[in-house]
Amino acid sequence: MPELHSTYALSIRSTGGKQAIASSPDGLPDLGLASPPQFGGPGGQWTPEHLYVGSAAACWMTTFLAVAELSKLEFLGLSVAAEGFLEKGDDRKFSIARIVLRPLVTVALEADREKALRLIQKAEDACLVARSMRTTVELEPQVTVAVTA
Repeated sequence: MPELHSTYALSIRSTGGKQAIASSPDGLPDLGLASPPQFGGPGGQWTPEHLYVGSAAACWMTTFLAVAELSKLEFLGLSVAAEGFLEKGDDRKFSIARIVLRPLVTVALEADREKALRLIQKAEDACLVARSMRTTVELEPQVTVAVTA
């Protein structure tokens, strides 16, 4: 049986007009969210789609930082661009079918190029978010009725 390592809690409260605020009991700053303009949102705000793609990019980066440290790779710069591709399937349902990560690692020595390439792939293989992307989502719904006087 798997052993629980940690949990990550947040809540999202609707603020109207396909917009919301996400907050966490972990003391993180609130984050404004909205539906993307392609789905009737206002634009100019983080969307679930951005956060989904961003979680893959952020996990790759933090994993790369860990494997680079363990492997004693010295690098001068690190960034990653990410792009998610939203598709409508034959079932007429939308999904982000593919995410492309474009990491850029700058090393000082040509001799470190191959090591950096190996660690880039190792980070992707070990990234817990990428490994979890087909995660089962379970619902535990509640519905309340406002009491009117």
